[in-house]
Amino acid sequence: MAQHLLRFPRFLPFVAASVLAACGGSEDDPGDGPGPDGACVRNITGDLKAATTWEPGAQQCTYAVTGVVEVSGALTLAPGTVVRFGPDAGLLIMPTGSLNAVGTEAAPITFTGTTATPGSWKGLAFKSNNPANVLEHVVISYAGSESPFCCDFFHGPGGSLEVRAAVVVGSQLQDSVSQVRIANTTVEKSGTLGLFAFNKARLPGFSRNLFRGNLGAPVTVSLSIASALDATTVYSGNSATAPVANGDNTVHLLAAPEADTATAQTVHKLDVPYGISTGIPDTTVEYAGALTIEPGVRLQFEAMSGLRITQTGSLVARGTAADPIVFTGRTETPGYWKGISIRSLDASNVIAHARVSHGGSDPFCCDAFTNAGDIQGNITLGGNSGRGRLQLTDSLVSQGTGWGVFVFKDSAFTQSANTYEGNTGTVGYAAP
Repeated sequence: MAQHLLRFPRFLPFVAASVLAACGGSEDDPGDGPGPDGACVRNITGDLKAATTWEPGAQQCTYAVTGVVEVSGALTLAPGTVVRFGPDAGLLIMPTGSLNAVGTEAAPITFTGTTATPGSWKGLAFKSNNPANVLEHVVISYAGSESPFCCDFFHGPGGSLEVRAAVVVGSQLQDSVSQVRIANTTVEKSGTLGLFAFNKARLPGFSRNLFRGNLGAPVTVSLSIASALDATTVYSGNSATAPVANGDNTVHLLAAPEADTATAQTVHKLDVPYGISTGIPDTTVEYAGALTIEPGVRLQFEAMSGLRITQTGSLVARGTAADPIVFTGRTETPGYWKGISIRSLDASNVIAHARVSHGGSDPFCCDAFTNAGDIQGNITLGGNSGRGRLQLTDSLVSQGTGWGVFVFKDSAFTQSANTYEGNTGTVGYAAP
């Protein structure tokens, strides 16, 4: 017995090293070890500059993140990994870094807060264009704190609005593209938005996701990347299990610099309406590329905001009798939003089987006037310094302050089977 007692201490270093290795740590990393309940916990407090893998291991270790951890190397998470974030903690994926979190349906990867309170931690922010950035079979909960990532995550007029979301892709000051593939992922119980993607962001393979119980909107993106949003994703929170609506059950579309809109985009029909410039009134959303709107899409514009198709752009909004397209105000009162301005002569411009209502809040800047005064209405074609073309069929144009449609000099307007109700005037033409 005495011999065994004397020899036992020789095994202590081996035992300690084995426990730490099982937790994903090392002998010289005092952050590894058992948590309060004896479970294996790996504490993450510093930036990650080298290639790193997080995995549960045989001891089913979890990871505890304190503060904002900058990832400038390749971070890979194995299926079943659980990461818990302390107050206002988060992962910031830098331009040289990547985050590859690919779980499985049976073993999803979990990012959550140490406190089960919406907004208890910041979230995940991507400033990287690495195609290895993937969130698949992932659950992200309780992120979206009121404290945004520093220091270039803002948007809106003059960068006056800070971005707070569970997942952020891109940044305002970043010249290069950022991307992440998000599929089969649940974003829930954010204290603010679910997902925010800047105009230079890319969301390849975005599909079959679920946004539920977020206190803000499920998704906010620029109109310049609207095509990325797919109809297989649930934005309404109406899941088969534990359905919870979001605080603002609309997908927000924001204006982008004109140079970023010179691409073809399709606005898909989703299970919620789109909110155009929500929270940013008096904004003209310009589009310089080919913009297609699918049947059944509902677009709700913020006060005094509107849609303008520029000279190089086009608008194809072709609904059906059973599934019309709706352009209206966030509040349905006459003259709530600017309306639609078409400054393009593209022969494909068409609005069919649509309902355009409550526009005409104020004229589009800066040539929407005639000798008789400013021109307001639900739809305007051209202006004093430009022309427009539109075919309008089988549509209801109603409740506008000003004209239902106003056609400026040398613009081309053809129509059939339309109804005009509650506008100050039906169709007006500028004097030749």
